[in-house]
Amino acid sequence: MPRTHTSAKPGTVSRALARDRLGVPAVLFFVLAGVAPLTVAAGVIPTAYATTGLTGIPAAFLLVAVILAVWATGYVAMTRHITNAGAFYAFIARGLGRPAGVAAALVALLAYSFLQVGLYGAFGPNAASEAAAHLGVHAAWWVWALAAWAVVTVLGLLRVDVTGKVLGVLLSAEIIVILVILSFCVSRGCDLRRPVVDSVLDGTAAA
Repeated sequence: MPRTHTSAKPGTVSRALARDRLGVPAVLFFVLAGVAPLTVAAGVIPTAYATTGLTGIPAAFLLVAVILAVWATGYVAMTRHITNAGAFYAFIARGLGRPAGVAAALVALLAYSFLQVGLYGAFGPNAASEAAAHLGVHAAWWVWALAAWAVVTVLGLLRVDVTGKVLGVLLSAEIIVILVILSFCVSRGCDLRRPVVDSVLDGTAAA
């Protein structure tokens, strides 16, 4: 009897991470989004000034920017030769071997899991207070945290190139917000003892 061969259907993960889904722009958006520019500009910088009082903080950011630029250049260049959506595992496994790649993947998984807990815990109360103050929407902080988690989950189940496009839009919006904040602070000054975004929203300059 002739044998019939049925090809197995690719799973959801296989379709989402199919080869050649990610182009150079999408990879670049992933890299830059991981830096979280708006979080740094609106949260980290004012907090650093408020807690340390040091005036040399911008120099540290310039140094980090140079290091990140060198790293991102190499990372984007490697994407031309490694057509795999397996993130750091694929790159490290190609360069240092599979054991090192698996170890790096496990470290990244653990680190990002803890990071998610912290980010949802920070996003929930801030979103609740901003929504109550500016939109008149009153909901518990955990409602906003769960909503953010649901959005991230849906995007994680979609094709990776779709996530890259969403990151591109959000990253562009972040950069626009940062430019607005920067122009406001340069022209009118910002009170670094309070959140920079609050200064921009209520139009108050530094004393």
